[in-house]
Amino acid sequence: MSIAFLFISAICWTLFDLSRKKLVANETPLALTLAFNVGAIPLYLAAYFIASDSTVSAGYWLPSLVAAVLAAMAAVGFITALKLGDVAKVIPVLALTPVISTLAAGWLLDESLSVYQWLAMLVTVVAIGGAQGGLHHVKGKPFLLMLLVCFGWGVGIVFDKQALEHSGPFFHGVVQTTLGSLLIASYAFATKTPARLQGQALRLIPALLVFVGAVVFQWLALDGLDAGIVETVKRSVGIVGALLGGLLLFREAITKAQVFWCIVILACIPVILQPEV
Repeated sequence: MSIAFLFISAICWTLFDLSRKKLVANETPLALTLAFNVGAIPLYLAAYFIASDSTVSAGYWLPSLVAAVLAAMAAVGFITALKLGDVAKVIPVLALTPVISTLAAGWLLDESLSVYQWLAMLVTVVAIGGAQGGLHHVKGKPFLLMLLVCFGWGVGIVFDKQALEHSGPFFHGVVQTTLGSLLIASYAFATKTPARLQGQALRLIPALLVFVGAVVFQWLALDGLDAGIVETVKRSVGIVGALLGGLLLFREAITKAQVFWCIVILACIPVILQPEV
């Protein structure tokens, strides 16, 4: 079931990214990030009480706190990079996230990949970067910020997996979104950055539901899959889905090179998942 959960999560992440792309035309990234975190809290609370997800051991709190801080750091770094106006050029840096996840999981969780999985993952990282324009024009502060984002998301998923060994996913969701909301709100207050929605919050509900689904199914997938594998496949499906969604929903053009890289990405996924198939 872990592989099924992984693909459901990846599809939800893709839909969420497409939703955010539409919403950010009228809202600031910080306002959206805070709104999604705050809006997810009652959903996780309801699921927590309905599922009686109440088993929490003492070993939960430290990795959970670290995961929340890393997630908030990555969110703030991404938002700051957006302000610089160079995000379109540095987005390919996010392709490095699976490598960071795999290295962190090997160090913290003793997870390891086969030689073939490593090769497939590294080819996938190159393909993801190639599908988004490559790294040849990346430099300066935006690049460093996106490296910080890669570190936050790449290592954060490893601490999520550690925390989930001591709690259920819905309790973890309550804690993560609550801590994330407080940290992001504190950043907005400290930097005097506006974080209020310009339109009605009801417009965010479909995207919010997809966001919660993406996170929950990702956590369920972590129960049976290595963190590096989860991150690699999530990014792979995400970039292919983003290109297809851009073509179908936003009438964006896709180059022959992007089609080639997408084929490479799709060919690598079965190799990366081979031990669990």
